[in-house]
Amino acid sequence: MGAPVILCGRTEAIGSGVIADLKPEFDVIHFIMNQEAGATQIPAILRGEQEVETQSALGSHDYSKKPVAVILGGGYDDAAIEVMMRAAAGIHPIPWLRPDLTIPAPAVSSPGYGKALVERIKVVLAQLEKDGKMHDEKVVLY
Repeated sequence: MGAPVILCGRTEAIGSGVIADLKPEFDVIHFIMNQEAGATQIPAILRGEQEVETQSALGSHDYSKKPVAVILGGGYDDAAIEVMMRAAAGIHPIPWLRPDLTIPAPAVSSPGYGKALVERIKVVLAQLEKDGKMHDEKVVLY
């Protein structure tokens, strides 16, 4: 089983592909679909709670280990990210990865979209691990 992560996306269709592509290196333990859910569910997971409310069946729901990162999709703007990060601040510091929208990527509706983002996510997480920054509570672009 890979390192546990939380994935925030707007649609389960894209989320399921991203989850599959993150394996085997990462195990998406929880899938968040909006900032309101993220503001309550992410802090619960970071506190180590084992029973966490969810609107999605996606993710392993294995909360036995705390996540190493929160991965955000392109559907989350600065305000949404701030709401979720503020709610989770100081509980269990981990990086929050968000897409760098200045880097060209396939259209959201194309099958290559998720794969392109996952490649970037894996590179950034490996670099954070190498640099000893997996406990930095900040937004990191991928």
